[in-house]
Amino acid sequence: MKQTRSLNAFFPHFPPLAQSAAPSPLLAWADRQRQSAALARLEDRMLDDIGVTRAEALAECQRHD
Repeated sequence: MKQTRSLNAFFPHFPPLAQSAAPSPLLAWADRQRQSAALARLEDRMLDDIGVTRAEALAECQRHD
């Protein structure tokens, strides 16, 4: 018997529209929040590697609050 999995198996309460190619505004917002939090957690040496100062990173994070 072949077993198949879908996103509904893991996220049964998500509507099928959430699986479309174009993200919903809510999913886009959640992704921006996740990225903003990840940026805020970067160490100074990592920010230096990508050419961003701590002040620039914090300013960007505040844009998405």
